[in-house]
Amino acid sequence: MIKLIKKYLLILGLLMPLLGVSIANAAPIPPQANDYGKSYAEWATAWLEWALSIPNATNPLFDTTGAYAAMGQSGKVWFLAGTTTKDPNAVAKATRNITIPNGTALFFPILNAYWVNLPEYGDDPWSSEQESFARSYVKGIQDTSVGVELTIDRKVVSHINDYRVASTVGHCNLPSAKDENSFGLDLKNNPYYCVSDGIYTLIPPLSVGKHTIHFKGTSLFWDPDFSLDVTYNITVEPKKKHRMEWHK
Repeated sequence: MIKLIKKYLLILGLLMPLLGVSIANAAPIPPQANDYGKSYAEWATAWLEWALSIPNATNPLFDTTGAYAAMGQSGKVWFLAGTTTKDPNAVAKATRNITIPNGTALFFPILNAYWVNLPEYGDDPWSSEQESFARSYVKGIQDTSVGVELTIDRKVVSHINDYRVASTVGHCNLPSAKDENSFGLDLKNNPYYCVSDGIYTLIPPLSVGKHTIHFKGTSLFWDPDFSLDVTYNITVEPKKKHRMEWHK
């Protein structure tokens, strides 16, 4: 009987990849990795370019339900987002219910700060000196972060501060109309140089079924402090089966 059980488990283990089932793994990919073709720093840049490119009305950052989670998503890695609030004295909260394809990794910041260089509004033109200034500024914001936590299916990710990275230099294309971008400014000179600093995580594909990702944190840089608390209820869909048809 034991041999039979072992044989069954072995066969099941061999079949799972063929059936498109991902192995559940709550541990994020280490920040030193270069998975899915990019380093963490490069993924942080890609995330910022994605987040700032989407108009406010359909931007996942301002979505409290998950209705716009698929905006701008493609490939083997999807982005999740934090949130914000119009009340400076309130915790920025969101509970989002989303569905993602099987085999999709997830990348997102738990808490981050970014700089978009806007010379037409007083920023110095981009240069090595301006880059150093921008990086110092966002680092100063991120240095004040406290209470940063991430749980995946109720499992706390330990040593979360080890996942802090500074992005590479990005080229952010923002919606030009002031009522469509997060700055509330008319922006006519896209793309804009941008950098970020934050605690990011890249989660490998979750198994088919239901999962929960929860993260929170506080930045003491602002007055009053800024805190966020975000929950993603995630359904991972199985791969669609292709029906084979025989033709005479």
